[in-house]
Amino acid sequence: MDIIAKKSRRRFLKETALAGAAVALTGTDLEALGKVRPVKNTAPRKAAVVWYSQAGHTARVGKLVAERWRKSGLEVTAADYRDLDPAVLAGADLIAAGSPVFYYEAPVNFRQWIEKLPAIDGTAAASFVTFGGKGGNQHNACFGILKGLAGRGGAPVGMGAFGNMSTFPPTWAMGNGERILKYRHLPDGRTYDAVRAWADEVLARTREGRTVRPEGKFDFRQVIRGGFSIGSTKLLMKGFTIDPKTCIGCGTCVEKCPVGAVDLEKHRMDSRRCLACMGCVNNCPVGAVRMSFWGRPLTGFGQFLKENGVVIREPREFERKM
Repeated sequence: MDIIAKKSRRRFLKETALAGAAVALTGTDLEALGKVRPVKNTAPRKAAVVWYSQAGHTARVGKLVAERWRKSGLEVTAADYRDLDPAVLAGADLIAAGSPVFYYEAPVNFRQWIEKLPAIDGTAAASFVTFGGKGGNQHNACFGILKGLAGRGGAPVGMGAFGNMSTFPPTWAMGNGERILKYRHLPDGRTYDAVRAWADEVLARTREGRTVRPEGKFDFRQVIRGGFSIGSTKLLMKGFTIDPKTCIGCGTCVEKCPVGAVDLEKHRMDSRRCLACMGCVNNCPVGAVRMSFWGRPLTGFGQFLKENGVVIREPREFERKM
């Protein structure tokens, strides 16, 4: 009984510690950053939509938000954060920033970029995330972006989360493609209607000067988010090279890598710096990136779509321009 009691106690302490860690990692409400700033301009003229996107889902949402605001009469700058001068955000009256949910959180590279933004005191700010399949911890991922914007002085006016197909190559490499294909219809018309409605709501809140005060939510995935999950994935990854015979030297892998881990001249990658974001694998147009997961070769999202006859649906606003 004593041995059982000791084991039960250790188990209880372990579970309590994990639960406590989850609560600690969830964060708090925006009031913890100090007084939530009011919207300084309730008649916005300039807006900026910025995103981090590796396979196109988040960029698609960001561009649709931008189109919606342009239709409402705003002058909008929209771009991936790697192609945007941060000064643009300092001059905007309304900002929306978004990313995919990346290992159960907003990607660290994007959050760090937000933390270094110039002051945006009183600028209306909103955050959005995209997530694959059922998702996981998307509320806290979105909250993390908004908290970063509020930390730079932004006046929080909204959060949004939008679903799509997963773009994680290890899933289909391990023969579990059906889990992804279950959501092959996403994003669909309802997804885009939700994006339009969200964009309209954020703009309405800005014009009315109504801020929001969301809070982080308890989610056990807060314990395994970010570094823990990335490290676990990388333990099973090998390769990190580029086949020189296949490579066409387009530089897409370099452009997509958020941490500068790709050396195109030497046809290799720095596995220590790699975030396992799969941007290089997913975006190489000729499949020259060589990585494996648990001994299975990884192929990109574009190839997965072709093999399964899936075409991502575009918003009607984009179809008219094509």
